[in-house]
Amino acid sequence: MASIQRFARGDRVVHPKRPEWGTGIVRQLKATASGPNGRAQKLTIDFPNRGRVVIDTSVVSLQPGHTGPPRPGSAATSPPPAQAPRPAPSPKDSPTVSSTSTSAGWLNDLEGSTSKNELWDLPDELTNPFASISERLQATLETYKYSTEPRSLFDWAVRQTGLNDPLSKYNRHELEQAFPRFARDRDAHLRDMVRQIKRADGYAILKEAGKGLFPAGRSALDRAIRA
Repeated sequence: MASIQRFARGDRVVHPKRPEWGTGIVRQLKATASGPNGRAQKLTIDFPNRGRVVIDTSVVSLQPGHTGPPRPGSAATSPPPAQAPRPAPSPKDSPTVSSTSTSAGWLNDLEGSTSKNELWDLPDELTNPFASISERLQATLETYKYSTEPRSLFDWAVRQTGLNDPLSKYNRHELEQAFPRFARDRDAHLRDMVRQIKRADGYAILKEAGKGLFPAGRSALDRAIRA
């Protein structure tokens, strides 16, 4: 039996049965007990034409993406156009690292990139396709206990980053800037799951999910059902 290909974070991969997804980038990985000698992996991959997908390599034999030098004559080998040198910034234009700054340049830079960001990316338990939709729904509703209230915001950052003290890496302003994006993506994710459940006539799942919910979670579920 052929050995299972092993990948590392940042590797480029192609799904052999979904070439239209393009070349994906491995963002997260976790060893699994499945496959020969327990050497399979569960990979979180961002595909340019599909989005984020979790794939078990014991089920799908991914292929390494192209990482060699670009073909001669391609746009990647053409020299970049000459640019005039940028003037040196004046002191008033220099960035500040104050936690009270209203600038969110670091956030805007990451917002426009495809890089994973631990602060606002939805945790795996919310999106894992190997979990049942009811499990993902419960995990998503659980996150509605977090808010921008100082203690709650800190607890949210602990869960997102896995750090005992997120303020050792991020300041308070950065957490306050990142939480709304997380909440936006989480709300959209919840609405999408509820639509899937309703299309499958899974109202029993929605009824069960609403039992014992705290007020914020109950309100979020009601809004998603009405949407």
